[in-house]
Amino acid sequence: MAMTPGGHSGTEGSRVPEARRGLARLGLRLIAGSVLASATLPWLADWNRRHTFGPEYGPHARWHGTSEVVSATTEGLVALWLLRNRQSGAPSSERLITAAALLPIARWAPFNLTLLIPGTSPYDQHHIPQRILGMPAALLSQDLIAAAAALGLILRRTARRT
Repeated sequence: MAMTPGGHSGTEGSRVPEARRGLARLGLRLIAGSVLASATLPWLADWNRRHTFGPEYGPHARWHGTSEVVSATTEGLVALWLLRNRQSGAPSSERLITAAALLPIARWAPFNLTLLIPGTSPYDQHHIPQRILGMPAALLSQDLIAAAAALGLILRRTARRT
């Protein structure tokens, strides 16, 4: 078996770059999944009679609900555009991927801070609270979207360093 200058066999050396590429691809897929969820899930969760079009929602609340759904979709489309327009191997490519990952993180992670404001709730007034694993379902889904983007970004950076 041929040895590389570092004293490793050629097959070991080829596994490391392949493992890095796999880690980077997984990171990119997590970011893309997060971006897609960020752009589409608000339509399912909020664009209905229980939220934006509910009888408890006044005109100003509908204005906020509509703005929120459309903004999330717009940010998701921008993030997808950033991911689509990257050039493999170009230094600017990682900056575009980072920007795309930061958009869902910046949109969804701050919802946890809203719980610090007295009188706020992740639940609708007149509906039974939905919990998953003891967490409000809305926060869990938002946290998973942000966490997927963050993990994807960490995997990308780890792949570049190793």
